[in-house]
Amino acid sequence: MDLHQDPIQSRIADAVGLALTHTGEARRELAAVGVPAIGLPVSLGGMGLGLSADIAVNRELGRALETVPELRETVLCLELLADAGVDGLGDVLSRIHEGTGTAVTVGLHGPTTVRLDGDGLLWGTSEALPAADWDVALVRAATDGGGHRWLLVRPDGATVHREEAALLGAPAARWRFEAAAGQPVPVVEAQLRRAVAAARTRQAALLLGIASRALDTARAHVGRRLQFGRPLLEFQTVSHRITTLLGDADGWELLLNETAWAHDRGTGAPAAAPQILAAAAEHALKAARLSLQLHGVRGMLAHSVPATAYRLATVEAVRLGPPAGLWLEAGRARLAGAGV
Repeated sequence: MDLHQDPIQSRIADAVGLALTHTGEARRELAAVGVPAIGLPVSLGGMGLGLSADIAVNRELGRALETVPELRETVLCLELLADAGVDGLGDVLSRIHEGTGTAVTVGLHGPTTVRLDGDGLLWGTSEALPAADWDVALVRAATDGGGHRWLLVRPDGATVHREEAALLGAPAARWRFEAAAGQPVPVVEAQLRRAVAAARTRQAALLLGIASRALDTARAHVGRRLQFGRPLLEFQTVSHRITTLLGDADGWELLLNETAWAHDRGTGAPAAAPQILAAAAEHALKAARLSLQLHGVRGMLAHSVPATAYRLATVEAVRLGPPAGLWLEAGRARLAGAGV
């Protein structure tokens, strides 16, 4: 058992790891072991185990190098809808629990041109989103008065169009709205902050999982690779760099669990989620770069673990915003909390 995990988290991680060894589509295999129902509230047909369960799921996804970004996007969308009193989502929830349905948010993760006209119709193009098709989208649209409104949209071929895109080379999609109709949804600011904080914490767990896999692979490689008749791991320039990152990982794992624990109890600080995501992103990038470097030419093979970990870390480290912006947000939240 991972020393950073409690027994429930360890069982969840084992179940996710086993599901990912199967040959079926990842979402369906995960659904068979209760993902994403594990962390969803009971009102949405979930088990209500909260964010502490979700980080166990996403950390294991990171270790398996199966990022499944549409899964976290779906959970974020559902959390924003949980207390909004939206009817008619039963079919969507059923598909999500079966591993075939997807929900997305538009207007939360980057620049978007989506606006709401005077007739209540949506126009514009979304930011780059996971490449999967979706059953519903919760759209944050700009209004003529300078504010914004939330609308729930179901796709149709006439007013919602998919455009292929890429996020740092990874497959993605943008969605173009042309007079698309939507159902107004009341998303209050406190609800939005809480859902975004949870999404950032899940993303941090994924990144720490990627970093863990990269470091384990690097440590195993330098333990076998000989230079001048000695394993590379015996050279201080190598061992010190790996040991430093392993020590950092212990600290970030503890902070991750503390952040999730506080969130589940409603005591999370505003700076906690951007801080752990920024730290996890930077740590994952350092770990992936070191693994790639220590493997040399072998690590550059397209399907090698070091190359895959590096590509995934590069994409996932900025999916919910660059680390520099997250650190700035965390700093401002701390200053505001201190009354400065």
